[in-house]
Amino acid sequence: MTDCGITRRAAPGAAGPRRGRRRAGLAALCACLAALAAEPAAAPAPAAAEGFAIYEYGARGSALGGAMLARKPDPSAVAHNAALLTRLPGTRVMAGFTAIATTGGVRWRDGGVSGTTRARDAVYLIPHAYFTRQLSDRWFLGVGEFSRFGLGNTYPADWPGRFSVYDIYLLSASLNPAVAFRATDGLSLGAGVELLYASLDIANRTPFAVPGAGAGEVDVRIDRAHDTGIGYNLALHYEFLPRWSLGVQYRSPVRIRARGRVSFALVAQDDPALREAFAAAFHDGPVEGTVTLPESVAFGVAFSPTERLSAEVGAVWTRWSRYRTLDMRLPPPLPVAISPKHWKDTWRITSGLEYAARDWLDLRLGYNFTQSPMTDGFADYTVPTRDRHTFTAGAGLRSGGLQLDVAYILVLCNPRRYAASPAALGGTGALDSESAGFRAHELALSLTYLF
Repeated sequence: MTDCGITRRAAPGAAGPRRGRRRAGLAALCACLAALAAEPAAAPAPAAAEGFAIYEYGARGSALGGAMLARKPDPSAVAHNAALLTRLPGTRVMAGFTAIATTGGVRWRDGGVSGTTRARDAVYLIPHAYFTRQLSDRWFLGVGEFSRFGLGNTYPADWPGRFSVYDIYLLSASLNPAVAFRATDGLSLGAGVELLYASLDIANRTPFAVPGAGAGEVDVRIDRAHDTGIGYNLALHYEFLPRWSLGVQYRSPVRIRARGRVSFALVAQDDPALREAFAAAFHDGPVEGTVTLPESVAFGVAFSPTERLSAEVGAVWTRWSRYRTLDMRLPPPLPVAISPKHWKDTWRITSGLEYAARDWLDLRLGYNFTQSPMTDGFADYTVPTRDRHTFTAGAGLRSGGLQLDVAYILVLCNPRRYAASPAALGGTGALDSESAGFRAHELALSLTYLF
């Protein structure tokens, strides 16, 4: 990696040096906040996640490519389709995790110099846990803990794309109690309430200049901007023909009003005038950002040609177009930084095949395709990929009331091409660049016990 150049940002002049430095500092502060507002506010997932939605709700569902809306369920039905709780007699407990290993980088060109910067290889753990209970012949209860949103990505702090982002850690956890009602032998309805906790840590840099004093960079970091939002889910399962069934689930939008702290640091600068202007303009303190996590509609159709074989295809529509801007607020009189996003609605296509090879052994295969919601003119390096293809395989092993499910997931991401969008001119901080080799290897384990 080559030495990083400094982008010079001329600030407005003023009547006197001190006043000019204050104005310059305020202008740079606005640029800082606008750059940070370009990032999403919502356990972490890799850069391979399209948007910042994740779907690792359990090992069996992961092995089946997420196609779990209409087929025979397990306790992760709390997350996939709450109406399927009526197909879970007795009392069941399920717990496990998904481990995600990521890799990838960005090829860039900047001022006649080119290079490749790799994101730090990392492993993320996403836990899940569920409890289900049959209350009567018609009523069923479930509660689950799982993650629906998250993102993790780290670049070197001095890489050429640092004015967009160099570190982001987006964490979420959902607690979702749900009930289901068996209306008829073929029709079941479900509903739940979701408490969604979200936390954000993010860092980038911004150009900083004062007329007659020189130029430098300011490191900007937001720590633990967090909040808990409330949403709901509605679900349906219908066996409309022998061996054929339909599943549908709606999840509402969730509004997150995250509050945290922002800190500023002048990077390796010995110019006294620049340090004075920085001290006058940049002050650590509280920060607040608001984002609406999008609603989604998922549906699937399952078919069981034999007692041992089942297949399902489905789709998830997500209203990412809600994510049009992100505002970052500091206490008055500092301005609100508004960053346009203009994301688009997306589809995720799922498919899965399950075969009971033995009474104690199930074999599974799956595939899904997920669109990226980012639009080219507003893309940044938080999610440096386009659409993704996911290939899955797994197995389930049973002994008495105990079942172990395992899955392997390979995520291959299409590269994203970026046009230069300099932060000093109000852009996203992206370079003339393209992402390269982003992929993820995942291993999921779930253990279920039937009482």
